[in-house]
Amino acid sequence: MTEQEKFANMTLVEKINAIDQTIEEKIRGFLQKDNGDVELVNVVERFDYLMVYVEYQGACVSCESSGNTLASMETILQRMHADNIRVISA
Repeated sequence: MTEQEKFANMTLVEKINAIDQTIEEKIRGFLQKDNGDVELVNVVERFDYLMVYVEYQGACVSCESSGNTLASMETILQRMHADNIRVISA
């Protein structure tokens, strides 16, 4: 069973924990190098999508590259977990 298949069979709470772990392990360190950070605010299953709401912190709040960072987070989460993930700034 692939990681995406395992993710698809998880409960919403398990999905939230998996997403939070991926943010911690794959994303947060890069943001903190530039005095920024991100917090997982909410995860909502809506129609065919898994909406992941994040809030920028520190230097990320006013960074001109925050849109690119959001897209990068979405790509990482899609590759790790599911193609239907959408990351939205809260």
